[in-house]
Amino acid sequence: MRPDTIVLIHGFWVTPRSWEHWISRYEAQGFKVLAPAYPGFEAEVEALNADTTPIEQVTVPQIIDSLEKLVGGLDRPPILIGHSAGGVFTQILLDHGYGAAGVAINSAPTEGVKIIPLSQIKATFPMLKNPANRHKAVGLDYEHWRYAFTNTFPEHEARAAYERYHIPASGHIFWGSALANIHPGKDD
Repeated sequence: MRPDTIVLIHGFWVTPRSWEHWISRYEAQGFKVLAPAYPGFEAEVEALNADTTPIEQVTVPQIIDSLEKLVGGLDRPPILIGHSAGGVFTQILLDHGYGAAGVAINSAPTEGVKIIPLSQIKATFPMLKNPANRHKAVGLDYEHWRYAFTNTFPEHEARAAYERYHIPASGHIFWGSALANIHPGKDD
C-alpha cells in the first residue's frame, strides 16, 4: 500500500516552521504532511529565541521517543524526510522499524563516521569553539547561518530566512554527537 503521509523532521538551528514551503508542496500532491517539533519546541521561533530552556533541556532519546510515538500511531508507515540532525533521526527511525522509506537531506554524520568535511566543521564552529557551550543553547550569527544554510540565496532572502527560522541549538546534543566516536552508544 502506497504511503499517504510524509513526516518532515527538522534539524538543529531551526524548527518545523522551516518546512512550511515543503508542507504546502506535498499537500498539493495529495499527501498528509506532518512536521513535528522536538519535545518542548512547540512554541514559535520568537518564543524559543527569547527562552532557550526547552532547547537546553531536550535529549536525543526524548526526540526519538516522540517521533516513534507519532510515526507508530499512524495508520500506514509514512515517508520520512529529515534534514541535518533530522536526517540522523530519520535513519534511526528506519533502523528501529518505523517508516516506509526515508530521505536524509544533508544528514549530520552518525556515530561511526569519523571523517567530517571541513565545511561542516566551519558551519558548526560557533558551537564547537568553546567546550562551555556543551551546557547551553547556542545560536549562529548571521554570517555562519548564511554559510551553513543559505549560501546560494540572494542576500535579502538569506536575511529573511535567518530572521524567520533561526533558533539556537542544544549544546549537549551537539557535543554528544561530536564526541560520539569517543564514547559510542551514549544516545541510542
